[in-house]
Amino acid sequence: MEVDTGNSCYIEKLPVERYTSTRETKKPPENNKSPPVFVNHAAIAWHENRRKWVGDLSMRSERVPKDPIISWSTTYEDLLSTTEPFSEPIPLTEMVDFLVDIWHDEGLFD
Repeated sequence: MEVDTGNSCYIEKLPVERYTSTRETKKPPENNKSPPVFVNHAAIAWHENRRKWVGDLSMRSERVPKDPIISWSTTYEDLLSTTEPFSEPIPLTEMVDFLVDIWHDEGLFD
C-alpha cells in the first residue's frame, strides 16, 4: 500500500544528483538578502531508502495469476484434521479469502 503525501511524488521524481547531503547547507550569496532555502534532509533520505527497498517499479514483470493451492472444495475441517504440511506455501491473500468465505458461510463475518 502506498501513501501519497502530496509533494512526495515530486521528490521521488527529482534526480538523485539534486539532493544534498545532510551536512551541506545552502547559503545565499552575501549580496543576496533572501532567507536560506529549506531542504528536508530526512524526507530525502526516507525517499532514497524507500526507492532502494522497493526497487525500480518499471523493471518488474506483471504477476501471472496461479492456480489456487487450496481446492475450492476444501473445508475448514479438512485443514484442521491433518498435521501434514502443504505441498507448497499458501499465499496470504488466498488464505484470507478462504477464511473470509468460511466465516461468511458460518455467519461469523458481517
